[in-house]
Amino acid sequence: LSKEIAEQPAALRRLVRDGQEEIENLAHAINTSEDVIVTGCGTAGNAALAGTYLFTELCSRTVTMIPASEFRYRSRTLNPNSLVIALSQSGETLDVLDAISDARQRGAKLAAIVNTPMSTLDRAVNTRVLLRAGVEQCVLATKSYTTMLATLLLAAHASTGRWSTGADLVLHAADAIELMLDDGSRDQIREVATRLAKAEHLFVIGRGSHYPSALETALKIKEVSYLHAEGFAAGELKHGVIALVEAGTPCLVLAPDDATRTDTLSGASELRSRGGRIIGVGSTGDAVFDDFIKIPHAGVASTIVESVPGQLLGYFTALARGNDPDRPRNLAKSVTVK
Repeated sequence: LSKEIAEQPAALRRLVRDGQEEIENLAHAINTSEDVIVTGCGTAGNAALAGTYLFTELCSRTVTMIPASEFRYRSRTLNPNSLVIALSQSGETLDVLDAISDARQRGAKLAAIVNTPMSTLDRAVNTRVLLRAGVEQCVLATKSYTTMLATLLLAAHASTGRWSTGADLVLHAADAIELMLDDGSRDQIREVATRLAKAEHLFVIGRGSHYPSALETALKIKEVSYLHAEGFAAGELKHGVIALVEAGTPCLVLAPDDATRTDTLSGASELRSRGGRIIGVGSTGDAVFDDFIKIPHAGVASTIVESVPGQLLGYFTALARGNDPDRPRNLAKSVTVK
């Protein structure tokens, strides 16, 4: 896991260097479709959800996310003017393949964002982007997730003729991750993880495109540390979630320097007033934070950079709890059965 986390900057740069033609083909397919649906499971599903925010923000395009396991229940409106984009690391996830099969039967156009060349998913579609992340052996998806986010960001830019702008953002994100991994942030995150290891619950909040990041961060932590972690949209706190917060409950707050920050910090204050211990993640600190994990600012590509602290928190919390992060219980790299 630690090795593959460290490989992310190189994977992002490789995607920008070698993936332009495929991503521009995907952008063309998006531009020539009336409806665009993205689908995936687990981490790939979180990346797909993040993509819906990116397309809204960057090119004012509505994209719908349907979890692959739920796809069959929402596919009746698909038609030949629909484009279904499936995201998968392995290209062998059964729920994803079933979704593609359903979409094909309804006449939809098919595309994939996939890491494994010549996988079943890769061979099932006419338009694909290969992530070029390299073999990902750890059950926890890391470099496949960040390259999925980068692909969606690049496709959103390419769809409006701004490939170079998107490429610069992804390369900046790669530099930011590299800096974060080298500047002592790992030691700071390890210290936070040591405290997390003693907790029973963790709540992660974010707004906008950082809401999928909250879901993914919680997933990474619970997959290997077995700490109960849940991600929420920060605005949903008062609609029930905040009842779970007690004195000392750790709350991870994704607070980048963008339009979501003010409202997210307001949610953090609500959590703290109920006794929550606030762990901020962003490029600028705030008095509401009890702990602060500083990450370089990366603009709209911050969703890529902010995923790395969650990966490292999962890794170090697992170690602090005596778990093997490379062999999480009950999980397989590719889910090929129902």
